[in-house]
Amino acid sequence: MLKQITFILLTLMFFLTISFSEENNFYNLEELFKSKTMLEIEIKTKIKERSKSTSEEEKEELKEIIKELQDQFESVEHKFQKTATGIDIRVMKLNKEKTETSLSQDLQLLIEPLIKSAKGATNEMREKVKLQEELDYYKEMLPQAVSAKKNIEAILEKSTDLNLNTELKKLHKYWEQQIKLLSRNLNASLDELEMVKKNSVSFASSVKESTKNFFQERGLYLFEGLMAFIVVVVMMKLIYFVMINAFPIFTKASRSFYLRLLDLFYRLLTIIFAIVAPMTIFYIEEDWFLFSIGLLIFLGVMWTFRSLISNLWQQARLFLNIGSVREDERIYYNGLPWKVKSINIFTTIENPVSGLSLRIPIEKLVGLDSRPAHAHEPWFPCRLNDWVLLSDGYYGKAIGISLEFIEFEDAGGGEKTYLVSDFLALSPVNISTNFRVLYTLGISYQHQKESTNIVIRQLREYLLSKIEEEDYHGGLKKLIVQFSNAGDSSLDILILANFSGEMAPLYNSLRRAIARWSVDACTEYGWEIPFPQVTIHQGE
Repeated sequence: MLKQITFILLTLMFFLTISFSEENNFYNLEELFKSKTMLEIEIKTKIKERSKSTSEEEKEELKEIIKELQDQFESVEHKFQKTATGIDIRVMKLNKEKTETSLSQDLQLLIEPLIKSAKGATNEMREKVKLQEELDYYKEMLPQAVSAKKNIEAILEKSTDLNLNTELKKLHKYWEQQIKLLSRNLNASLDELEMVKKNSVSFASSVKESTKNFFQERGLYLFEGLMAFIVVVVMMKLIYFVMINAFPIFTKASRSFYLRLLDLFYRLLTIIFAIVAPMTIFYIEEDWFLFSIGLLIFLGVMWTFRSLISNLWQQARLFLNIGSVREDERIYYNGLPWKVKSINIFTTIENPVSGLSLRIPIEKLVGLDSRPAHAHEPWFPCRLNDWVLLSDGYYGKAIGISLEFIEFEDAGGGEKTYLVSDFLALSPVNISTNFRVLYTLGISYQHQKESTNIVIRQLREYLLSKIEEEDYHGGLKKLIVQFSNAGDSSLDILILANFSGEMAPLYNSLRRAIARWSVDACTEYGWEIPFPQVTIHQGE
């Protein structure tokens, strides 16, 4: 029983709602029809007044009034038809007039499907905004019209001038009509807004439905276009692969200008075909929406190229090996000199001494300059496993070289790492090629007579015997013992020992050995090594 009562109540509420909606709709139609009739009469009256008028100024004024009334009539007519039919009649009217079109208009025609789709997706939102603007306008103007009518009524109550009263009554009638017109339009707009809100769906549902419709209607064409793009790219890459394998001349280190030009042309052709292929599919399938998207993407790429044309021109010159950087020449990049091994979309540069190699995009070469490298020009202070002496006193073997760091190992196995920039700032001396050990021996002035001849000869012979005795003679290239200078408290003898790079790991050992042998020679021959003397002057 309870279920039956509930069902009956819900049914009554449903039909009452429909009935109320229909009554409200019928009331709005009646009001709009009255407004139409009133405006028609007013337009006819003004047209008659204009035809009878003899003043050009009055005719122009009436012309403006008639135009304003006609605009109001069209607006009311549109609202009447929309309220009666439930659809917007204006969207069904096609403009069949053929006019000459400019380039911009032709472009608009090409992307018109995309614009229509975007308008369709935002139609409800734009309709709400438009109706809200109308409501705001009517709500603002209606109180002003009421106020104007009251002001005229107040003047009529006090005025006794018949001619003035006649003119004021005309004005009063006009504002009465405006009040009715504004009220009816306000009600009609309110009703339209309510209908739009009633039929509206949530944003999430709208997006979901639009996405679903998009893939249902255009999913196959989109898939075909994507497959066409992939097939074209794969085929062009495959042809390029076969071509460079069949003709090794395309991959040799120094390609001619024409081979590079052909390579560049082929790459541009690949890009064009990859863009045109899916657009051709959309054109064949007559899907103008996807065709418009493809066209916009193409135009966007072209516009980007337009803004980058100068940079792309420089890159093209580099690719053709006629730019500011050329293959097999020397450039300075990231703090190091490099040899340009090969120029391509990704360019390979290398440092021949350090063994470093770097692959950089061709755009990084724009703004750089290369020059031919000469045989005497250095590339890097050392190679891997070279022994290096730094200005901070460190001495070790290079065991790791990278773009950022260089790692050393000393004779005891300890490791030390420098930033490459810091390493270069320490004026590295590579002793793995050849090196020299210098030592200065000072003897007493009591040996002054023989210091420039006998001492020199005996010291050299003694050092040579010790070098041979301790098995260092294989790496000795040259031994020089010379009188250096007469110091404040000693006679200085300079010892210069040149060794081959093979002896580099023994650099510190050789320095200490030469110092030790020099002292042993002094002991052997009775040469005195003086202390520094300090003279104290005593006042009288």
